[in-house]
Amino acid sequence: MEENKRKLPLWVSNLLLFALLSFAAVGYFFWQIHRAEQEFFDHVRVNVKQVADVIELSARGAVVSQQVAEELLEALLGNTARFVDYLDSIEPFSSEELSAFAKESGLVGIRIFGDEDRYAEGPPRWSQDMTFNCTAKANLEHRAKQSLYLFSWPRKDAPGCVVLGIEDKKIASLEEQLGLENVIKTVSELPRIRYVKLEHPSAGDGNRETRPAVAIMQVGDAQVAETRLPFGGKTLVVGMDTGYLASAVHRLWRDFFVFGAAFAVLGIFLSFILYRQQMSHLSQVKSFERQISKEREDASLGRAAAGIAHEIRNPLNALGMGLQRLQLEGDELRDEHRRLVGLMMDAIHRANRSVSGLLNYARPQMPNRKFIRLDTLVKKTLSLYLHRCEELHIKITQSIDFKETISADPELLGQVIENLLRNAIEAQPEGGFLHLNVGRKEREVYLKVENGGSTLSAEETDRIFEPYFTTKAEGTGLGLTISQRIIQAHEGRLEVHRLEAGILEIAVYLPLTEDT
Repeated sequence: MEENKRKLPLWVSNLLLFALLSFAAVGYFFWQIHRAEQEFFDHVRVNVKQVADVIELSARGAVVSQQVAEELLEALLGNTARFVDYLDSIEPFSSEELSAFAKESGLVGIRIFGDEDRYAEGPPRWSQDMTFNCTAKANLEHRAKQSLYLFSWPRKDAPGCVVLGIEDKKIASLEEQLGLENVIKTVSELPRIRYVKLEHPSAGDGNRETRPAVAIMQVGDAQVAETRLPFGGKTLVVGMDTGYLASAVHRLWRDFFVFGAAFAVLGIFLSFILYRQQMSHLSQVKSFERQISKEREDASLGRAAAGIAHEIRNPLNALGMGLQRLQLEGDELRDEHRRLVGLMMDAIHRANRSVSGLLNYARPQMPNRKFIRLDTLVKKTLSLYLHRCEELHIKITQSIDFKETISADPELLGQVIENLLRNAIEAQPEGGFLHLNVGRKEREVYLKVENGGSTLSAEETDRIFEPYFTTKAEGTGLGLTISQRIIQAHEGRLEVHRLEAGILEIAVYLPLTEDT
């Protein structure tokens, strides 16, 4: 027993097991969150690297495109300058002719340098405040201040050069479309990217690692994952929306709470089932222990009762026979002596009844079953107490709803009925009532004996079937105990109920067999 007490109950062990599994589930859940964050950060790093590659590729493309555009422009202007030089060598251009040719060719202006600082231009004064250098090779020069491209072409058969001026709008538009700012703006409009910008490195940026680090920060009303990457002497800063991470974490939390709730309900439910089973098992064990203890007690009581009957009845019989002889032959006894002999005889009879009750309690009850009618047995037993009830002014009522035969021992069952009737009558010495009810409920037949005059408390009512418990001055306390054993031998049960103050009901329930 001590070893069993030291062991944890099964339901407690089950709860501990579920608690350990819950801790494992929580650990796995936080590992999943960490993994989701790590995947998100890796995703941000990959995206930033891709953004940097796109920007770098676009920057290179912009440079190449500008070079190609300038080469094409230089070739186009070279052909135009060569044609102008050819026409001018045949017949020199006038200012009006150069103006018309420049307009037709989409040029801002043309200037032709000759020998001794002679030049002609059209439209007039288009190159005011500009300086020119005639070189031995063709030269394309961008004058950003005047928003012009100037192309200088050395003349073939004459000294000087031909200078053509063209607006840089188309080239500037191409550079703007392929430029870094436009690429950054386009990339910033991609999904999940909040912003992309280039920053000049600060003094402490030289110690940063080449691999970008991701930092979660609040930008306005939104959380942004920001990372930095060295890029061409500057720092590329990319901010990405954390909605994907928040959605993943929210989904994990939702799944965790659903799983946790289901897991908790399952754990509590299984623990409750185990608790009920364990309590039922313990109840059965205690019931078996009580039954074994009772059987041992009954066996000991039977042996003791046999010894008591032998040791007490013989002297009692001898005393009784002696007292009877005194009553028969003691003519010279005075009245007070005869009264004393009568009291002694009554005491011997009471002692004999106590010994008989003890023997009946200790003796195993083995019903000799016969087919009888319970209502007939009740009426027969009640007829023995009708005169006594009239004397005590006890009103008797009956409710007979079952008149079929049952399988029972008429002598043992008659003993139970007689005991119940006697107790009900003795509880009402000043008068009262007695109600008998015989009926059927499902697969059981019952006899209910209801009477007034009860003075038992609730605690005493619960002890009414205990051996030797009685509230009578001359009672043995074995009558109801023996009755209960008889009913149990018939596979039935005996119940007691306090209907209200002063009213007690004792009910006998007997099972109906297949033959009844």
